Formats: sequence, C-alpha cells, structure tokens
Amino acid sequence: MTFCTSHSSGFGLSPTVGLTAFKPFFVDLTLPYSVVRGESFRLAATIFNYLKDCIRVQTNLANSEEYQVESQTDFEASSCLCADEAKTYHWNITAIKLGHVNLTISTKILDSNELCRGQKGFVPEKGRSDTLIKPVLVKPEGVLVEKSHSSLLCPKGKVAAESVSLELPVDVVPDSSKAYVAVLGDIMGTALKNLDNLVQMPSGCGEQNMVLFAPIIYVLQYLEKSGLLTEEIRSRAVGFLKLGYQKELTYKHSNGSYSAFGEQDGDGNTWLTAFVTKCFGQAQEFIFIDDKNIQDALQWMAGNQLPSGCYANVGKLFHTAMKGGVDDEISLTAYITAALLEMKKTIDDPMVSQGLQCLKNSASSTTNLYTQALLAYTFSLAGEMDVRNMLLEQLDHQAIISGESIHWSQKPTRSLDASPWSQPEAVDVELTAYVLLAFLSKANLTQKEMAKATGTVAWLAKQRNAYGGFSSTQDTVVALQALAKYATTAYAPSEEVRLAIKSPENFQHTFNVQAANRLVFQQETLPSVPGVYTLEATGQGCVYVQTVLRYNILPPKNVETFSLSVEMEKARCDQPTSPRSLILTIYTSYVGSRSSSNMAIVEVKMLSGFSPKKGTNQLLLQQPLVKKVESGPDTLNIYLEELSKKTQTYTFTISQSVLVTNLKPATIKVYDYYLPDEQATVQYSDPCE
Repeated sequence: MTFCTSHSSGFGLSPTVGLTAFKPFFVDLTLPYSVVRGESFRLAATIFNYLKDCIRVQTNLANSEEYQVESQTDFEASSCLCADEAKTYHWNITAIKLGHVNLTISTKILDSNELCRGQKGFVPEKGRSDTLIKPVLVKPEGVLVEKSHSSLLCPKGKVAAESVSLELPVDVVPDSSKAYVAVLGDIMGTALKNLDNLVQMPSGCGEQNMVLFAPIIYVLQYLEKSGLLTEEIRSRAVGFLKLGYQKELTYKHSNGSYSAFGEQDGDGNTWLTAFVTKCFGQAQEFIFIDDKNIQDALQWMAGNQLPSGCYANVGKLFHTAMKGGVDDEISLTAYITAALLEMKKTIDDPMVSQGLQCLKNSASSTTNLYTQALLAYTFSLAGEMDVRNMLLEQLDHQAIISGESIHWSQKPTRSLDASPWSQPEAVDVELTAYVLLAFLSKANLTQKEMAKATGTVAWLAKQRNAYGGFSSTQDTVVALQALAKYATTAYAPSEEVRLAIKSPENFQHTFNVQAANRLVFQQETLPSVPGVYTLEATGQGCVYVQTVLRYNILPPKNVETFSLSVEMEKARCDQPTSPRSLILTIYTSYVGSRSSSNMAIVEVKMLSGFSPKKGTNQLLLQQPLVKKVESGPDTLNIYLEELSKKTQTYTFTISQSVLVTNLKPATIKVYDYYLPDEQATVQYSDPCE
C-alpha cells in the first residue's frame, strides 16, 4: 500500500493488492482443540493436489507412545490423486498422555509403476513431500484446582527457612497433579512476566479490561525509578498499554463517562470513570492518550459532585466493597479524590478541595475498615497528616498480626491457623493494600514504620496467584500498586541470595539470585506430589518464592450461594453420528445471604468436539440480564448483570464439529466475578453416550 499527500487533494491511499501463495501439493489436518483423557476422536488428514497431473501419494501418521490408533495398519495409507482433487484419510485416535500431544502427518509423492487413471503418476522435481504437526490438548477429567503458596524470604546474613507441604485431596483425579517452585529476586517479577495474564478470569467489560492496563503502569514506574527498565520490557509493556487504551475507549459514553459495557448500559458509572481517568492520566507518561478523553471524563464527574462535596453514585456500581453500607458515598468520594490526587491535581483544585471537605466531615465517625483505609490513603496524598495519623491509629487497633505478617480483614474472626494455601476475600487484600499505600505515602519513613510496611508486604505476597495477580480485579490493581510503591522504597541494587529447596527423598535444587538476574523467572518442577519441601535462603536481601500446585478433582458439591442445573433435550441418537446438535437449557439463581449477586459469569465448558452453534452469541444477548457473550476454543462465557432469587433460564445449541467418541462429561459453572469463591458447578453429558 502506498499513500500520498497534496495541498489540493489532501491525503490519498492506493488500492490494496493481494497476493495469495500456496503449495501445489500439501496436507491439512482436522482435529478437536482439546479432548479429555480416554476419549477417542477422528483425526482427518486431507491431501490437496493442485498440480496439473495425477500423482500417487502415501500418507503416514507417526507412531507415538502418547496416543493409540485403532489398529496398526491404520498408520499408513496410499492412493491416486488427480489434478484439483482432494482426498481425506481418517484415523481413530485415543490420547493417553496428559498435556499437549503432537500429531505428525507426513505425505509424499511416490515414484511408482502403479498406474493412476491409466498413466504413471507424475513426480515433480521439487515439493514432493509435506509434513504437518498439530497439537491436541489432552485434559484430565474433572475441574482444575490451582493453589499457590508464596513467601518473601529475607535472610539478612542468617538462614531464612520455610517448610511447604504439598497435599492432595482424596478425590484427586489420578495423574493430574503437578507442582513447581519459582524464584525471583524482585517482588514485581511474576507480574512482569504475566502482564497480560494477571487474573485467570474473563476480561470482557470496561472494569475488567483495566486490570490488564493499570498494573502495567505501576510496574513501568517502578522499573524506571529503580533503573531496571530495559528497551525490551518497555516495548512489550507499551504494546499492552496501547491495546488496553483502544479497548477501553469502546466503553466510553458520548458524555465522557465510562461504564462496564459502554452505551448499552444507559448511564456511565462514577467509580469506573474515576478509575479509567486516573489510569489514563498516569499512562500519559508512557503512551499517547488524547487529553480530550481525560477532560471529558473530569467534566462529567464534576457534574456529579454534590453541594456537600461528596460524589453521587451514578450508574451500576460493580465494586463490592463500596456497596451495601452507609459509608457508600464516603468511600466513593475518597476513591475519586485519591484518583484526582494521583493524577497530580492539587488540593487547590475545586473537585479535590470540595471532596476533602466532604471526607473531613465523616473521617472521625466512620467505623468501616475498608473506608478507613481508603480515607487514610486519600488524606496521605493530600498531605493532611493529622487526619491520616488518626485513621492509621484506629486501624492499628484492628490489625491482625501473625508472626511477622500484618493484615486487616472485614471479618477478623477467621482463624490465624488457616492453611497457607487458603485465600482471603478479595476485599481484604484491597483493604490491606490501601493501608500499605497510606504507610508509604509519607516521606522519610522511620525504621519502625518500614518494618510495619514490610510485615504488610509479607502478608500480601502470600495471597498472590501463580501469575503475579490476586483473586479478582480491584484487589490485583490496588495490591500491585502498593507492592510497586514498596519495591521502589525498599529497592537495593546489590542484593545476592542463594535459595536451596530440599525434600526428604533426596531432591535438592539451588537457585542463585543476584542483581543481574533479579527479574529472571527461575523455575523447577517438584518431583513428588504429595510431598514436603524445605526452602532455605542465605545471603543478603530478599527473594520472592512461589510454590504452585495444580490438580483436578471431580466437580465439588454446590455451595449455598448459587442454584445451578442443566437439562439436555433428548436427542434422536439414531440420527447420523456427525455432525449432531444438542440443546442445553441452564437454570440458575442466587441463593446467598444478599438480595442479589454482583456481576456473575456462567462458564460453559464444551463437550470435546463440540462448539456453540453459529449465532449463539446474538441469541443469548437477547435473553434477560445478559450483557456480553464470549466464545473461546472450548469455553462459552455469559456475562450476567447480576443474579437474584428469581431463576433465570438460558437455552442454546452446541454442534459437533469433530467426531469424538467415548465422551466424558463437561462442566458448567456460575460464579460471582468479584467474590469468586461464591460459585456452583454441575456436569452435563451427551445423552447418546
């Protein structure tokens, strides 16, 4: 494509010209994206001949211990193929090994005396063979459970040790367990490695998209201030920021506000607009952000500031911690005021000064821990240290101290002896992160204050998932912001630590962490699960160690928060085996302690070889409460605005695209996006199996 400019005609583009190149003789494979161990599927290899002559071809499926073929004679086939013809060969495959299994098909043109349509087959000088390798994902039965145990070990010249016990439940699926240990010299290293994958949840709305955007800013700010930012890291991170920025603009309203699903929501959302505006302002340091997008949002927010200085909650508020209490208006105003201050607005700005006045009127009377933590951070940013210190003193009395770790919880009755693998509620992570931000926003921390901050970091570090994020969106955003600020404050360039991991079965591996490799993700597979391993760190400084355990179990019984069931329309099982269609009807409602859930996701795993019928997304979008539908290779995600006590019904069709026999059940799960532990799971099967 070429372009030109001129004073008279402006800007012009030439028409695009396409060139299609292909081989005259090649093979293509048709196979499912994934199967469950024990299922059999039909592998189809289609040979295409675009030569002008007939050829005799031989096609071979490579033998492997990772799968079984129905009979050994099926490995190889040959036939005659004339001009512009295609021929398909089939093999019935049963996968044995879990994970990605490669299927290798080789086809070649034979120099044979056998005749093709009365003449000897043509043999070209070049391009006589073609080999294609395609993987199929072989999954274990049941549902995946992933647990992570994280530690911040700081030997400081002595040995810092910790024991990690890998235990499996009695109902674990055989051969599905695996574990590894990862070591980094930087607490931000795991997040840096997984910038586009911090939370293992769908990200198809305006708030969820920002979890892929905001943490990148904090990681970049930290790396830049510590002198660790390389051109390679900057290029990768900036690419993600640009994508996130463009995607977020699709959720913008014409009045400058933002909401979870854009214009289809009717109203913009005050909280989300503040979140987006803050991030856009901070991202201007790294990418181009049209200032109009920021000014439009600020103008809209100013129009929703009440005479009291507080902000009105406009639109659907998805943020769990800001719902359902008398402090709603205060926490929302604190969040917006903090966002403005993070954008370098001063206390002389009318939106900031009026917001602070609203907050001062309530700062001493609020008893909600989350609101107190958010207020402490906001007043820290504003330089109102007397109010900040008063709030932190109140929070000090509510701190939960266990060993060297410190945190805060809305439900402090939880046992201090809880398993190191157990996860807190997302709001407790966010609450604790705000307290840490309030600590760190003071200049010149004393040794005692730094020790308290380090104890808070030790607790936050233990709550992270295997990808560097946390359990949901806002806890990930705020906690990574706090950890990045701590890492900047506590950064020491010359640290060197040696970490040894040992087991009673004579397994031992040593990691060396120093300045040159502090951001390198070092990983080692743990050979025995279940098993007990000891971590021993020596040297100076700190290392971040994470042990990750994964296994499958059969779907657990429903917890009492959602009702979920599925019906399969009785199919005519005597109809042709493929392609077949199955009609699913899902019934679900919220049965928990509140009047309704937050935004809920219905996650439908496909039966192997099946996929949603064309037009399913559009059909579901017409059904009640459905805000968005996303289809993946083997999953359909249905975003629901909320679920109440009223049962909702969703019906759609899945069609068989690849023949798979001996089908195993698939799962349907419904869960609260912001409280992911509130969920229910059921299985469904092909009624003809």
